[in-house]
Amino acid sequence: MQTGRPGLLITVEGIDGSGKTTQVDRLCERLTQAGQAFVRTREPGGTPIGDQIRSLLLDPTSDMTALAEVYLYAASRAEHVARVMRPALEQGLVVVCDRFVDASIAYQGYGLRSTGLTPERVRQVNEQAVNGVVPTRTFVVDVPVQVASARLHASGRQQFGGQDRIERRGPAFFEQVRSGLAAICRDDPGRVVWVDGQRSVDQVADEIWKDVEALLGDLGTPDA
Repeated sequence: MQTGRPGLLITVEGIDGSGKTTQVDRLCERLTQAGQAFVRTREPGGTPIGDQIRSLLLDPTSDMTALAEVYLYAASRAEHVARVMRPALEQGLVVVCDRFVDASIAYQGYGLRSTGLTPERVRQVNEQAVNGVVPTRTFVVDVPVQVASARLHASGRQQFGGQDRIERRGPAFFEQVRSGLAAICRDDPGRVVWVDGQRSVDQVADEIWKDVEALLGDLGTPDA
């Protein structure tokens, strides 16, 4: 049932180890404290089919071409948009998503350019998957690759057997991904906010919340 107002789609991006998921946690805590109805989700995944695709994509034993990877992410996203995101947005809810299309553009379009992929090609593959759903605001939580790597190591995820298929691609790959996220921010400054993730968790969370709070004010109240 539509409320007569659009919802808000807030996405959070960043390389592995940037602290983006921690910021998703903090944002959802703030929304709860504010009494704001929201849906929290993630990519790849967010649906039963999407979660199965996620397992395949992240499994270190999975062997696939770069193009197959792009289409698998898009397939998960198509299901996610149709079954979770669009219905929630049509109800006027806030949707908080840990990664979305920008992740594919950065990770495959920039990170895998040596395979012949380009950011534009990845965008084109995803056009039908998103079916017009675009984030209201995207926060890119940025840290240098070496900082992200140290965080992952400290968490134990970089110990033998702990890294997923994407994490195992190494520093050079993540430098390309980080550059891709920076390019996305430069190309769409009205939507994408670059956030310095080297500050304290609270400082980053406060910056994100200040922006989201303003967006919530613009959202207003549902039609009677």
